[in-house]
Amino acid sequence: RCSFGDCSTIGGQPIFEFVNNHYGPAASMFYCLFVFAISVGLFNVVSAIFVESTMDAAVRVQQQRKKERLSSELLWDTRIGILVKLILEESKEQLPGTLSESVDLIHSLEIGTEALDEVVKNELAKQMLDDLDIDSDDHSRLSDILDPDNGGTFNICDFIDGLRSLRGDPRRSDIVCVDLMIRALQKTVATMDCKVDEIQ
Repeated sequence: RCSFGDCSTIGGQPIFEFVNNHYGPAASMFYCLFVFAISVGLFNVVSAIFVESTMDAAVRVQQQRKKERLSSELLWDTRIGILVKLILEESKEQLPGTLSESVDLIHSLEIGTEALDEVVKNELAKQMLDDLDIDSDDHSRLSDILDPDNGGTFNICDFIDGLRSLRGDPRRSDIVCVDLMIRALQKTVATMDCKVDEIQ
């Protein structure tokens, strides 16, 4: 009754006073501790459980929406098309037709990394990268990430493949994949080293 009402008897007498007058100070102390435990302890636990459930549900909804974005081919095609157009415009490359009509030419192009540095400063390009779930901290480093040989240029195909790999959160499979590739490379180098020793 104290939790949901006015903490008084049906006749209007406060329950706390009633307990003190009829059962003594010890009962009053027990009553106070009981009310405190219920109002502060139990209700806080219930509230915490409710808040936690609400937050978990919100996280699940957010993860589901992100999963849908990452699996959307339409989102990928439209955003990557806009980014490629911005890069070609910045690099002053002229296409004889649309992107789909100039695929072979686009594949053969080598674009300077400085063009990409300028593109990522464009607000439209930033929005496209955000839509693709590319971490905003990686935007300014794309020219370094997509130019592994540090040659100052990158291929459009490498740009597209690189962005696809950068989408979403880091996964354990990314690390395992790199580890396996390094091991395979080590075996190849070891084989080459043995053959060089045989020649010598």
